[in-house]
Amino acid sequence: MRSTWLWIPVLAFAAACGGEAGGAADWAGTIEDSAGVQLVRNTLTPLWGAGDAWTLEEVMTIGEAAGDPDYQFGQIAGIGVTSDGQIVLVDQQAQHLKFFSAEGVYERTVGQAGSGPGEFGPGVGPVLVGRGDTLIVPDLGNQRVNVLVADGSEPASFRMSFERGIPARWDMMENGDLVYQLRALNLPNTEQRDTVDLIVTATYTGEIVDTLMTPKRGESFSFGEDGQPKRLVFAPEPVWSVVGEDGLCFAVNDVFRLSIYDEAGDLKRVVSIPAERKPVTEADVDFFMETVKRLLAEQGVPQQQSEIVLSTFNFADYFPAFLQMMPGPEGSLWVQRVQEPTGMTAEERENWNPLLDLGASAWDVLDSEGRYLGVVDMPHRFQPVTFEGDLIYGIWRDEFDVQYVRVLKIAGLGPGA
Repeated sequence: MRSTWLWIPVLAFAAACGGEAGGAADWAGTIEDSAGVQLVRNTLTPLWGAGDAWTLEEVMTIGEAAGDPDYQFGQIAGIGVTSDGQIVLVDQQAQHLKFFSAEGVYERTVGQAGSGPGEFGPGVGPVLVGRGDTLIVPDLGNQRVNVLVADGSEPASFRMSFERGIPARWDMMENGDLVYQLRALNLPNTEQRDTVDLIVTATYTGEIVDTLMTPKRGESFSFGEDGQPKRLVFAPEPVWSVVGEDGLCFAVNDVFRLSIYDEAGDLKRVVSIPAERKPVTEADVDFFMETVKRLLAEQGVPQQQSEIVLSTFNFADYFPAFLQMMPGPEGSLWVQRVQEPTGMTAEERENWNPLLDLGASAWDVLDSEGRYLGVVDMPHRFQPVTFEGDLIYGIWRDEFDVQYVRVLKIAGLGPGA
């Protein structure tokens, strides 16, 4: 699998079946063919039986809260894994890349803050591993995409054009093609743009090759008629992920209904799971706003400015059915649930960060045919970034929000994983 990272350049609030799964004959859903499209309707009864579910085991954690600066991170904005297992992370705060061996040993740092060749701006990230272990590193601050070739050649770059939209998410196809989403924000005092996003593929020189999809723009962030930003927390958003051999899975996350397209762009499967629409309560809103207010105060934001920021928030009537999705091993698809603020434990509430913790620890897992396997719980305060074989690479935060790279192993996969 390739590195996957969700990144919106505004103030964003922002295991599976191995071979024949145990209990497969007891699956309670249905599969129907409709004009060549499979309609997979799941129930809430998991396919996994007792002892069938995958489990997660910690392999290693890279990082230190204090001590060796080579193992200290500010704000990890992406993790990539090369063909030989080398781990590459981009630190958005320090504005550089760090390289570690497959065993987690520090090797080198590349780049520094700046706008010149080989330097990175404050909006750098994520890092994607392409063909021949070429590293693709978008840099919003410098409005360019950096291309680092594994053979040691001089790094290249291409311009990040905002005319068609602001890049909102980056991914990499299995064949090494770059794919990303462009969000056409209607900025104040400018000509109003279309109300759709673009999901496109591009070369490593920036040429857009194909438009894969034009979904309606989400409602999480916009500008009002007065030019002030407006944030609609828990608003429905278009969500997508590269799946299979260069296919695409797409959904609007207010309902659990996933449309899966093949490499030719043809719809081949629609997968659904019944999901209750849960209302956003006053208690959810109050806890969310109090948390944001506390975080702003801790960052030293003056009270008057804090009140202006808080006034930009509004809330949807209902929670999304899910937050995001990622491809896993053996053709599986992992779908992250939304963390309801009032549904947390006392420990979770104490350290909750609305900028980083909108996703719950629980992930619903579907097999390669779209059948519902069950739930896998990620470690608390861990966000997966990429799946590589039976390993999950992600970011874990301690109670002080210090970040680490953590690697988990999925136990229970088939022998060919």
